[in-house]
Amino acid sequence: MTAGANQLESNLQPASETEMQSSIIPADLNYASSGPFRVARLPRIEHTCHKLFPQCLGTQCLLRLDIFCPKGGSSFGAAPPYPLAIFTGGFLVGSGAYVSYAERLASWGYVTVLYDKAETAVDNLDDVISVKFIQEIMDWCGSHPVVSRVSDFSRVYLCGHSRGGKLSVLAAAVDPRVVALCLLDPVDNTVWAPLGPGYPSAIQALKLLGSKQTIEGTAGVPLALVGSGLGGDCAPKAANFRLFYEACTAPSWMVSVEQAGHFQFLDKQSSMQRAVCAQGRLPDYSVRQLSQVRTRSMATRTCLKPSLQRLC
Repeated sequence: MTAGANQLESNLQPASETEMQSSIIPADLNYASSGPFRVARLPRIEHTCHKLFPQCLGTQCLLRLDIFCPKGGSSFGAAPPYPLAIFTGGFLVGSGAYVSYAERLASWGYVTVLYDKAETAVDNLDDVISVKFIQEIMDWCGSHPVVSRVSDFSRVYLCGHSRGGKLSVLAAAVDPRVVALCLLDPVDNTVWAPLGPGYPSAIQALKLLGSKQTIEGTAGVPLALVGSGLGGDCAPKAANFRLFYEACTAPSWMVSVEQAGHFQFLDKQSSMQRAVCAQGRLPDYSVRQLSQVRTRSMATRTCLKPSLQRLC
């Protein structure tokens, strides 16, 4: 095992007896707060997607991964493998804007992956190759000497914001390992990324997910949606979350936050993001809290094994 793997493994050692005694699950769980697990954030990993060459070239094949793992579950009868969640951010939005989502999911028993691709506004990766990156992350989790031992990489929960929501749907349409979806203000094809080669429609793909066979042999990939009422040009009505919901033929749930803007889902907005997209009266923190409750509750409904469901 490499030194990097040893470092990862050291972050996931079982809790001491004292730690176990102090982390007993409270009788009254608050779903709007962190869960009963402690969270171990592993050192950032760089992974080169050799299999995707020549569809990506040079540094474009590089992924930077941040992994958040549940820890301390043995004190209340929970043990790995834990379900795997992959969170895909919006176009050119760094994964650091979604850390609170990863920490919340990990605290409720999910090995959660955030990632960054090497792309720019003038040298971006199309949707088809971006979906293959998501599949590459699933494969990588299943082969890594440490991550493969703590995650159930055969049953994957995909979450995404903005373009990341679109990519999550497209990945679910082609990969049977995906068993559930949660989309935060997703955006389909727009004038900036029109329908065409490399840029298929996720809304069209959703129409087929109701009959898709997952790896468990079940039909349909259930979907949860949280949308902003003030998406404006950042999430145009002709491509926004309502059309995703209307197109979905699998079980689906939608929450519309009328006084929220497209970037209010982020942990922190840049001045440019605040200037470009509308801001609602609802505080950013409240938008994130509502979204994280929906993200977690959807995962519990569809992804957790029975031994963890009883805790939630």
